[in-house]
Amino acid sequence: MSRSQDISWEIAGIVFDEAGKALPFAAVYINNTSIGASTDKSGKFRITVPARYKKVELIASFVGYKPEVKHLLAAPGRTANVVFKLDINNVIREVVITGKHDKHWKRKWRIFQNGLLGDSPLARQCRILNPESITLNLDEQTGRVTAISDQPVLIENLALGYRVSFQMSKFESDGKKTFLSGYKFFESALLEDPDKKKRQVRNRDTAFKDSFRNFLVSLSRRNLDSYGFEIFTMKMTREFYLTKIPLQGEVASGNFAPVSADSICIFDQDKGHFILHSKYPLIVFQRKHYSSTSVFSDYPFKYSQIVLPNQYCTFTENGWLIAPNGITIHDAWASEGFAELLPIDYLPPGSDTVIPSIALIEYSGKVKWDTPAETKLPDVEIQQTVLDKEGLLPPDYKQDRALVTPDYTLSITESDRSGSIFDLLKRIPGLRVTYNEKSNEYRVQFVENNTNISADSNFDNTVALMLDNVFYSGAGTVVPMLNSINVSDLKSISAVRYGNSAGFGSRGGNGTLIVETKR
Repeated sequence: MSRSQDISWEIAGIVFDEAGKALPFAAVYINNTSIGASTDKSGKFRITVPARYKKVELIASFVGYKPEVKHLLAAPGRTANVVFKLDINNVIREVVITGKHDKHWKRKWRIFQNGLLGDSPLARQCRILNPESITLNLDEQTGRVTAISDQPVLIENLALGYRVSFQMSKFESDGKKTFLSGYKFFESALLEDPDKKKRQVRNRDTAFKDSFRNFLVSLSRRNLDSYGFEIFTMKMTREFYLTKIPLQGEVASGNFAPVSADSICIFDQDKGHFILHSKYPLIVFQRKHYSSTSVFSDYPFKYSQIVLPNQYCTFTENGWLIAPNGITIHDAWASEGFAELLPIDYLPPGSDTVIPSIALIEYSGKVKWDTPAETKLPDVEIQQTVLDKEGLLPPDYKQDRALVTPDYTLSITESDRSGSIFDLLKRIPGLRVTYNEKSNEYRVQFVENNTNISADSNFDNTVALMLDNVFYSGAGTVVPMLNSINVSDLKSISAVRYGNSAGFGSRGGNGTLIVETKR
């Protein structure tokens, strides 16, 4: 048996600026880890990568420059050579920072801080070290706060003993829902005092055991019981918070159904990652954590809801999302922020330094989801999303939507409020909206999309949907989502035709509808 998979590998390279001048003291690191280095006086760096990391996202950053990202595959026993060329961040430089401490400052800062750090008790032991670098803006109509920073946001987490550098590319929060993305680097900052250090290590262990990430690890290793995780699917959601309800009643009615790890998680042998899949939202109870505020009168435990709008997501054996695919998380895990965030290379006490092998599951690597035509995603009241907000957009989505200009913007009048959204869509030039009475189904696609003509009549060339900055694709997801939208809730509709939607990545190849509601 080859031992190449047990051999660490190295990354070496140099960082230049746009003029070709070497950048000393630039930060180079593997995203979401504590693995990194600074460039020397000649702009060079070298990083040793543990063998268990087969693919890495390498970031180079320097104050005043746009960070650059490179995706690398492991080269066991060899060195991967990389050259970075950083461009000046003109967008940030052009921002006029004025009126930071206006009458709304405290409100804006509270929303930003809570959205970034979370609202657990550990958040009280965290502080942002460079608040002067952050510019906050408030939309008074929606109460939404957006933030930008001309340098990485530095967070000192005394609870877990880390100093985190967050290269923030997006932040948006209304105090309930928080969307953020960016690159993270962790430096250990354990205290010298033995008792305080012991407390920090204990906090790390607790934060990991209680986390969504540990749920994914436990799911992949089929040891949910050891951490007290229990999972149910929900055929439909309710306004739980209005009154307490018995869980047993939900199970008896057939709304809740207990599920096993095997029924919702498989291992893709070909790609080497795990797949969490469900056409219904999941609710996960943590039976080792009593909660007096639980809405379930006969089940007083902490719980979280997981919604998979595209019916699946993929993750690594150590619980890190590879393709979040639009996943959103609510309730207990939705309160997680940087206060509970651990680097991906964190191994809890007692863990092996090498991830143990996992028995393959039958049919792994040959999984296919065939969504019945009548399947509709249940309505979900989104309360807050997970901290790893990259999940709101697919990996190939370009975040600079300014690069994408709609081909057509639909004007909505009061007379349109009495119709359906499909009636509105019929007015978009080139967009064909058809209804099949026999199957009770709508189809929505651009007629000029000739590249998707196929001998297979079932070929899916449904237009993609960007709904309130969340990306959806495929008829089984897009059509039910459109069907759930009330015209009275619409703010705007625009369309990007096939051939002009590269800014939305490969899933925008059939064209994209951009829909905003009055959130």
